Amino acid sequence: MEYSLRRAAQYACTLLGYTLQRNGASPDFLARIKQLESHLSLGRKLFRLGNSADALEAAKRAIHLSDMVLRFCITVSHLNRAMYFACDNILWAGRSGLVPHMDQEKWSQRSFRYYLFALIMNLSRDAYEIRLLMEREASGKCPEEEEEAGTAAARPAGKRAGSSS
Repeated sequence: MEYSLRRAAQYACTLLGYTLQRNGASPDFLARIKQLESHLSLGRKLFRLGNSADALEAAKRAIHLSDMVLRFCITVSHLNRAMYFACDNILWAGRSGLVPHMDQEKWSQRSFRYYLFALIMNLSRDAYEIRLLMEREASGKCPEEEEEAGTAAARPAGKRAGSSS
């Protein structure tokens, strides 16, 4: 939520600057608005630096799930997300000039691969959970029996194992 507010504030500054420029605002005032937008953008990017650590922590939690398929899918997904964010941070450092002479194409491709594999693992987990729900429905088991068996399908909607909401 906080990230969305920061993004909204940054985009509001961009829109305000554009509107003021079209309406003939003073160059000094426009420069201040652009500087504010730049600071908000940098702040958003700095806050994203912690996403890799969050994804690693989520992977550490997911490794303890009792269902082997869910443990694999969720842990690997979180590890790939951590790598995606790490590549994204390296890309940001290159674009901002902190890491000169960086091959941005190579890091962008790596970032994309990690992101794609995380999505594939999430889709695999979803397909598995749908299969569990369909099996439960076909067998006529009640949710309490499923919970005793230790499956994730009995969890209330929106409460998937290992999800970091």
